[in-house]
Amino acid sequence: MSDLTLKNMTARQLVAFGDTAMQAGNVEMAAHLYRAAVRGAGASPSTSLTSRVGMAQTANRRTLATLEALQALQKIDEDVFIGDGLATWLKSTPFGADARFMELAEKHAHLLPLANWHWNLQTVVWAVQQARSVKGDLVELGVFKGHTTLFTAEYLGFETWDKTWSLYDTFEGIPADQIDPGWEQGNKAAYGGTFSYEEVRDRFAPFANIKVIKGRVPDVLAEDCPEAISFIHMDLNNTIAEIQALDALYDRLTPGGVIVFDDYGWAVAYRQKAAEDQWFAARGLKILQLPTGQGLFIKP
Repeated sequence: MSDLTLKNMTARQLVAFGDTAMQAGNVEMAAHLYRAAVRGAGASPSTSLTSRVGMAQTANRRTLATLEALQALQKIDEDVFIGDGLATWLKSTPFGADARFMELAEKHAHLLPLANWHWNLQTVVWAVQQARSVKGDLVELGVFKGHTTLFTAEYLGFETWDKTWSLYDTFEGIPADQIDPGWEQGNKAAYGGTFSYEEVRDRFAPFANIKVIKGRVPDVLAEDCPEAISFIHMDLNNTIAEIQALDALYDRLTPGGVIVFDDYGWAVAYRQKAAEDQWFAARGLKILQLPTGQGLFIKP
């Protein structure tokens, strides 16, 4: 491969070269070109440019199709923000001008197999902020590598809060008897790889008020769980455990407490959505589906 030196290139030209590199399968070169374009754009790079940086950082089997969608949408509006499963244009992006949010989102992107999770992170940050004034501690069910909680805890300075956050996972994947039919086929590659309980525990070592707990939900909840809860991040990726977790924890959720369902609106999680809709409907309640694929519930 020959070395290539580019001089006096505009940000737009660098993006064009980056798109060509991405389409040719050279993700590393595309990432370098996109980052050079960010530097050339100054203090306020476009959301379409930051989207490209994220796509190159977390490339997957949908990246080329996503890039094509971004290019098409730019014919309507230059400021397109696009990630896995969600594109916005003609809309403001509240995180776009938040330098700390953008910095931390890029810092932790490698912990998630999906690109540009900013809108989903925005939802969780809002929900945790709402929960701060509600009695009770925080719970996450389904941790994977710790991406969402780590981002949120760093962004909000959770180490200074007078609350604890308990994170539960088997750290060995979904138990075989809890896997929904068809789920593993579409998600095994994305959520596979090698990582351990110890790795995730050490990732949260700077937070004395965050506990990483290994165990199967719902069984582990009987052993170690807050008496009062103000926030639940439900991300177990299976119907059985999520419904059993609701059975175990709903009465501990303080009125005004928030549940964010990570998988609720994703097509692959339709069994989870149907079961959760039925569970809440039996109590005269309803989850709000968000365009991010998340579900949002605030306990009355």
